[in-house]
Amino acid sequence: MYSTRTNSSEGQPMMRTRRFATAVLITAFGFGGSLAGTPIAAASPQAGCQYKVVWPTAGVYENPNPNSAVVKTKYAGDIVGAATCEGASYNEYGYVLVATDAAADGRGWMREGAVVAL
Repeated sequence: MYSTRTNSSEGQPMMRTRRFATAVLITAFGFGGSLAGTPIAAASPQAGCQYKVVWPTAGVYENPNPNSAVVKTKYAGDIVGAATCEGASYNEYGYVLVATDAAADGRGWMREGAVVAL
């Protein structure tokens, strides 16, 4: 169970045991487990999806289709998002959900190509 080696600087035998190594590992994992057990939400207060507008101008639609009313206009560099990450499609167009007071239900939709995820 013991491995004996000589410490070249002192000329004395060094004894290492598996028990000591096991105790060190248990202690290390114990601290690591308590650190890993902290809630992730506390480290990341923002939930949902956030996007940055990349088109020069981009419409916020009432519903996720190109025939819907544009309730607001956003500009390149604006940050938009919603508390939940939702998407929708209409024919070849993809839309992402954004929060807006301009829509009747507080939910607006923007074209996927107009934004990039943050």
